[in-house]
Amino acid sequence: MIDLDLEGPGLHVIFGISDAEIKVTINDVLQSAIPIRDAVLDLTSRLGIDSGCLLFCPAGHRLEEILKMVDTGFNLSRFKAVLYSLATEYQLDYLLIDSHPGIEKDTIVSMAVCDVVVLLSRVDHQDMFGSGVMNEVATQLRKPVVLILNMIPSSVGEKESKKVGEKIASLFNLQVLTALPFNSDVFENLSRGVFVLEHQKDPLTRKFTELAENMIGIIDRALEGEESYDNGSTPQTVG
Repeated sequence: MIDLDLEGPGLHVIFGISDAEIKVTINDVLQSAIPIRDAVLDLTSRLGIDSGCLLFCPAGHRLEEILKMVDTGFNLSRFKAVLYSLATEYQLDYLLIDSHPGIEKDTIVSMAVCDVVVLLSRVDHQDMFGSGVMNEVATQLRKPVVLILNMIPSSVGEKESKKVGEKIASLFNLQVLTALPFNSDVFENLSRGVFVLEHQKDPLTRKFTELAENMIGIIDRALEGEESYDNGSTPQTVG
């Protein structure tokens, strides 16, 4: 997983990573000749993951790092080379890129290299308008798009949520993967940990598990028949 929210990075907080542990960031790698392996943190043991592994590349979160990246940006060809190096060296199955919300250069670049684009939106006019714009950009880039509706009010039942999802899917001509209900426990967690690992019996955790399984199916179907992935040596990339 790569934190590419270069204007507002924060995944390292959720993973409980301290400043002292971050020696190299994705900013450093994209703006210089530093190898991507120097920015990789293996979180498998830390998070108690039994099956597979989770590797994480943090973004620079100090003000000077953020301002430098905003000022200079990064090169698309360099970004592609970094992803290829990361994929081949660690033999990744999937690569998740968390980008900045809205139309930013780094967001468009990450969308351009991804196999599937995932939009996360609340059901309000502002978020839905933004999602519509992002969907149009992804369509222009010829990328499959799925939408996850988030923070559905508790007053809205599951059947009604499904109807809302179907209406939005028809409106934007995309697939709505699921509708996640508002959960006060997630809010009260205050980004102090990975919710699904700390609340394994919570109904929302089961919903996230189903979401992950459905997402893997969508990614696999999106790449069926493609021959440009060198027989699977490059991971399936989700933004």
